[in-house]
Amino acid sequence: APRRRAGAPVTAAPLAPLAGTAALLAAAPVALWLDRRRARALGWLAAAAAWGLALPAALRIPRSLAAALLRAPAAGRAIPDAWFASPVLAVALGFVAVALPLVAAARAGALEGPTDGAVVGSVAGLGFASGAAVLILSPAWQPAAAAVVLVVALHAAAGALFGAGVGLAVLTSRSSGRAAAVAAAALAAGGLFAVLALAAAACWRRWGEGSAGCSLALAAASVAALAAVFASCAAYERRVLERHLGEEVELGVLPAWVVEVVPSVTRRCRSGWWPRRDERREIVGLLVTLGLRKRQLLALPDDRARLYGLEVGRLRQRARALLAAAPAPPAGGGRTA
Repeated sequence: APRRRAGAPVTAAPLAPLAGTAALLAAAPVALWLDRRRARALGWLAAAAAWGLALPAALRIPRSLAAALLRAPAAGRAIPDAWFASPVLAVALGFVAVALPLVAAARAGALEGPTDGAVVGSVAGLGFASGAAVLILSPAWQPAAAAVVLVVALHAAAGALFGAGVGLAVLTSRSSGRAAAVAAAALAAGGLFAVLALAAAACWRRWGEGSAGCSLALAAASVAALAAVFASCAAYERRVLERHLGEEVELGVLPAWVVEVVPSVTRRCRSGWWPRRDERREIVGLLVTLGLRKRQLLALPDDRARLYGLEVGRLRQRARALLAAAPAPPAGGGRTA
């Protein structure tokens, strides 16, 4: 590719992907807000995005290898040569950007399951990709928009996959199972990142970084992986909630329509099953927490099971009180908007 003058102005090509990143960062808290309002989770989303954005700046230490990873490439190159020379460090930086906010959120009790982990992980990945892109923009480097789209989508997908594993570990009662879930998620996320990044590097070396078709095809694969992660998380949590809330229905604690509405994200976001919005969000948050806490009780030793059982009993009593005056559910278990 021809080299550009050092004083050439930066084009608007990277701005569209960065604007898309901002839109996705805004969409994540909106999705949680529509599902169930959890102020602590929204705060952790903001913290994860801020950490991802700030980490590249913190690592830009003069004469360090990390700084070389954040140096603007030569004209016509998509990414710095150091990313190829030190792929392990490049992947490690991505994991630092995603893992620290995830672990902190999990230890603070802000992650209730794999969906929460996937949301926080994808936001952290988006923040890191955006922060690195902003830092290495320079007049000498005018990257193709499709290449930046690929980088952003790839970080989001890998972050969501790793976050889903951390969220799954939260629901796993045994320490060995938690370690296995996190390790498997880390390997899967690293593998996804490595495969798509190497495919992108091969495409760019053969056809140039300006090859929009290759970059967009790999970006579409990243988005498909991201969608698959969220679909799998939603399906898993739905099975968990159907099972454990169904047990509460059999015990007479909850009305039967709860099992039709609450496990489904789309149904519980609708308004037909309860008249007041604030009460809907309170009920959904309470019942989701009840179902997931019951999942944590499985395979716990007796002393810990009794402790968690006390919390489940408290949640059960509160749910019974909230639903004592439940209105008659609409036909179809709340399918109407």
